[in-house]
Amino acid sequence: MRVSRCLLQQFARYPEPGRVKTRLQAELSATESCAVHEKLLLRTAATLTQSKLGVTELWLDRAGEHATLSKALDLGMTGPFLQQGSDLGERMGTALCKGLQRADAVVLVGSDCPVLTAGYLETAFNALRHSDVVLGPAEDGGFVLIGCRRVAGGMLAGVPWGDDSVLAATRARLTAEGLSTCELSTLYDIDTPGDLRRWEGELRSGVSGDR
Repeated sequence: MRVSRCLLQQFARYPEPGRVKTRLQAELSATESCAVHEKLLLRTAATLTQSKLGVTELWLDRAGEHATLSKALDLGMTGPFLQQGSDLGERMGTALCKGLQRADAVVLVGSDCPVLTAGYLETAFNALRHSDVVLGPAEDGGFVLIGCRRVAGGMLAGVPWGDDSVLAATRARLTAEGLSTCELSTLYDIDTPGDLRRWEGELRSGVSGDR
């Protein structure tokens, strides 16, 4: 039996040059880096809404109007909602808790993974039939997705966000809170110029289409 009342949440930073994709600025301007962020944000929003797996929500780190955000909402997203918390872990934990007040299962993704697909999202929801939490590992040691059907207050506390030990630390926190976990296949996200070149190469070769 499939999980019912599924909810998808997309976390994104407000698009402003100089605030987003700063590591790309080793080779790109602040405006060009922000354009990459906006492209990824809309690509992720389209993947979530077109998956038809459940209601989709856009969660931002800052309030404000923006043409790219309007386009995301036009795709069928609800919101935007304001992230709440002192660090990323608290903000994600709060969003997941609120999501479980209106859904049986919640899957939260960032806006940095260009190879996220509807099939990957569906696999995450299916994993939640037998696990409390599902994680989508990232090649850089973090994760591109976290989903849950049950949460614990400290499950994302003390994780060194931005470090290559994020996934390992999150695993340890989930275990310490007594939550069962499942992990999906590893994907990559866009942080560095090398990551961007990789994605652009896949787009040219047709590798990075819907899978």
